[in-house]
Amino acid sequence: KAKRYGIENLVVKGADATRTWRQFSRRFVNGLRARGLKVCAYQFVYGRRPRTEARAGARIARIADCMVIDAETHYEGRYTSAQAYMRGLRSRLGPDYPLGLTSFPYVHYHPAFPYSVFLGPDGAQFNAPQMYWKAIGHSVDRTLALTYKHNAVYGRTIAPLGQTWMHPRRSHIRRFRLRSAEYGATGVGWWDWQESAPRD
Repeated sequence: KAKRYGIENLVVKGADATRTWRQFSRRFVNGLRARGLKVCAYQFVYGRRPRTEARAGARIARIADCMVIDAETHYEGRYTSAQAYMRGLRSRLGPDYPLGLTSFPYVHYHPAFPYSVFLGPDGAQFNAPQMYWKAIGHSVDRTLALTYKHNAVYGRTIAPLGQTWMHPRRSHIRRFRLRSAEYGATGVGWWDWQESAPRD
């Protein structure tokens, strides 16, 4: 189905905090690769046990093409934890392994979140802000404009992450894809597969 709809890369949850998920296995990843898909591991992190989180993240990353770190409210104010996590992850994966961050799109609304660690030196190479315009209550255009403006300071490639959950209007989904390309994005991502209806 992913191939039929022109999807090139799947991001699949492989760990939650310190616990890896059995669904994300080498066999599963190789099966998707055999169909011409790239596969990113995805880990939701909390910051309570950052070194153990880093070990779990490295385990799933080693069988994937890239990894996306989902750090949200739990990491606000936890700069030391973010540093420990990123150090642990990079020490296991090396400086060139492709890491991404997905988090709040409006940096200026979250001054205590450690963006400067996750997107700083030895941090993630790409940034996939959660631009869920319907959930936020802004238009597609405003969401993109504010996100790009306030995330540009980190100098990381922005990989726009739009929403299909909450079933936004078709015209809004199309608008997000069009406007993202106008901002220079070479592709877009969507959250998320299991909540997407056929029309999405």
